[in-house]
Amino acid sequence: MPASTSKTTVSRVQTRSQTRAEAQPTFDPKNSLRKRDIKTAVKPATRSKDAHTTVRTTKNVRPRAARSPKGVARLAVAQKLTPQAKSNDAREETAASTPEISSRSSPGNNSVSGDDGSPYGEAYLAEQRRAAISDLHDIVTVDGSCLKDFYKATASDRRIKNFLTASALYDYGTRTWTGISREVRDEKTLRASLVKVIKTIVAGLGNVKGSREVVDTHHTTFPHCEEASQTSKPSISIKATGPSFSEPWVPQGAKRVPNATGFSNVATVFEVKRDVDATEAAVDQLAVYNRWAVFVFKLSNLEVDLLFRQIFFHQLNRLFCRSLLLTETQVRLLHCDRSGAYKTTAVNIHDNPCTFVRLVLGLSSPHETVLGLDSTVQWTVKDGMKVAGTITTVNGSGKRIKYQLRMDEPHAVRRTVRSRGTVCWNAMDKNGKRILLKDAWRLDDQVPEYTFLERAKGVAGVAQMFAYEDNRVQTKTLRPECFDFEANDFHNRTMSRVTMAWYGSSLDRFTSQRQAIAALRDAVQGHWNLLKAGLMHRDVSMDNILLGDNDAAIGERGVLIDLDMAMVVDGPTAGMLTEYRVGTHLYQSVSVLRHSDRSISIATLPRDYLDDLESFFYVLCHLLHGYEGVDALHPDAFRGLAILAQWEQDRLNSTYSKANYLKEREFDKRPIPIFWSPACIELCDRFRQFFAPIGGLKTDIRRTRDPNMRRKLLQDLHSGLDGHYTTIISLFDDAIAALDRPGGDAPRVMDGSETYSSDPGTLSANQSTSSVSDNGSRKRTYSHSEDDSPPTKRHRSSDSTSTENTSSDS
Repeated sequence: MPASTSKTTVSRVQTRSQTRAEAQPTFDPKNSLRKRDIKTAVKPATRSKDAHTTVRTTKNVRPRAARSPKGVARLAVAQKLTPQAKSNDAREETAASTPEISSRSSPGNNSVSGDDGSPYGEAYLAEQRRAAISDLHDIVTVDGSCLKDFYKATASDRRIKNFLTASALYDYGTRTWTGISREVRDEKTLRASLVKVIKTIVAGLGNVKGSREVVDTHHTTFPHCEEASQTSKPSISIKATGPSFSEPWVPQGAKRVPNATGFSNVATVFEVKRDVDATEAAVDQLAVYNRWAVFVFKLSNLEVDLLFRQIFFHQLNRLFCRSLLLTETQVRLLHCDRSGAYKTTAVNIHDNPCTFVRLVLGLSSPHETVLGLDSTVQWTVKDGMKVAGTITTVNGSGKRIKYQLRMDEPHAVRRTVRSRGTVCWNAMDKNGKRILLKDAWRLDDQVPEYTFLERAKGVAGVAQMFAYEDNRVQTKTLRPECFDFEANDFHNRTMSRVTMAWYGSSLDRFTSQRQAIAALRDAVQGHWNLLKAGLMHRDVSMDNILLGDNDAAIGERGVLIDLDMAMVVDGPTAGMLTEYRVGTHLYQSVSVLRHSDRSISIATLPRDYLDDLESFFYVLCHLLHGYEGVDALHPDAFRGLAILAQWEQDRLNSTYSKANYLKEREFDKRPIPIFWSPACIELCDRFRQFFAPIGGLKTDIRRTRDPNMRRKLLQDLHSGLDGHYTTIISLFDDAIAALDRPGGDAPRVMDGSETYSSDPGTLSANQSTSSVSDNGSRKRTYSHSEDDSPPTKRHRSSDSTSTENTSSDS
């Protein structure tokens, strides 16, 4: 998806772009795990002597959670930010002003606190825990015996035994780590003992040559990329240097501390807990790191903090991430990739010293591919800062080619792990021409985006592709042999990289009313052109419309992007709606929203071009209700009973709110900021009036019992396709003409009939609302396009036409 300078980033370093000498080889999943046949046998339920409890392998450990909305829609670029506001996604800054994270101490281990040091409220922590778990969804458990096969290439059993004997780290007579007491009295002592043991292992067998350092970070604050005031403190970190790591950033104005440790320069993190202290009471004491850093889930009798979501967001070339939970007797591994996460049962570290050593060596490996990093994206690091970078892919002829990353612009990133995991890299070719490379992970039954982009070549108003590289990694190759691939919650994803033309900023970065309206107009035209080419977009949103160049001709002032959810069509419809969540409630049409309403027994309708055109209407409404001016968010646009907040509620409330908005007898312009001129208000009202009768007609069609009659009525409606597009485009043309007149873009003059109120009211206790930070930056709570994995199948009305145990290794 073409990005822009307005997109958010995790890479805080910005300076002039330079070329790195050589990129490392492409990631090979076999190096991270081992060679195996994907058709693996599922191990039966076993009783693990290490965990002292019955373990059912590769099955969910809790009832299937409701599929809650995920963090941010599309590419997290929906986080609309003002230049003055503290960004939820914290934008890039120039090298001269890029602050670094300092290693500060704060009271209490495993605590979560605000910028002032005060702990977050229990309700806040519970919500963050819920949202974080919602991201990765159900986490299956696999037998810890699989860990014996991890990182076999790091060191042989013979070499490990010789080392342990020579270093006196392990006593083979008593089968005990000499430095780790089985009866440790406090966590501090345990942590110190583990740090010493791990340091010795890495130094003696790691061959890291100074590139990895074991650090006790239980008192070191790791700021999150979304809000620096929200921090985490992992017990132990493997600090790393190399072409994928840089020193962490600090909020502007804070002092940089050289050699600091943070999420951007750790290979992995370990959590340390005593066996006896890992209770529910201990969880309350621990608190939960905030939504974006960590979540808690139960492993037998242990509660484990997972921090690797932040590592994903700070290290954009992450393909997967692994972490360990360590106690005085046990180790458990937690793995996270774009298909979700799994956890292992406990392995006794005293009975299995070789397994423990290899886990430490693998997770501190000097080879970035083994750590789960994509070595085709590399940076030149100077004084701890990324100053240049390259990305390697294939050109249109299939030959390897290397592009320079633009270090003066942010890279767009989707801030959910279990998702398409989109990252858009801003780059330049050898001639200095700006291009964009998009990494994304698709489900097996999804058509690759490059297939649609190939078909859209030459289509005006739609993003253009130059080349693509498919099948880079598959998540099923990252799972252990005992993993149950038939489990309900696992959906394999395949990574691809597409090279595309670079366009301007996203629509929300408009610099004038005219620019915004013209861009939206040309995006509608692009949608029509795309339909003529046999494709329906199906995911129209604010984030998927980019501004054209300043001197762009009519038809190119706005560009429709992101064809991930597109569909090949032969006419005005995309067939019957599927169970996939395509788009977000904010932009979905009333018909699409009603499709999944279980309380309605009337027939469903195929998704059609009118649904997408209605989505364009809601994009216009987002502009008018959501912005008080250029780069000026309406602070209450997604709060309380504001119309946009209602549209991001659950499906039922969103449906009825939108239906009522469309059929209102008189257009209520009072909630719209006076920045928007009468021309824009009139456009919105006329656009609304266009869809009011269509919505009613679709409802009548759905209520028609005879399927043949339904089909005939729908055909009659679609017979006006060209007229529908022509009418809508003419509405925009009229508005543009009015804006071009002297004073046409002047703010409205409020009279007695129009009293603007910024207080949208408050929701009742059982209603939802999106949270907005004090600075006005919006954190989108409801995002139904993040998790595009197929949900559990549901029954439709009969009237609907929808098709729808661990052994010792010593």
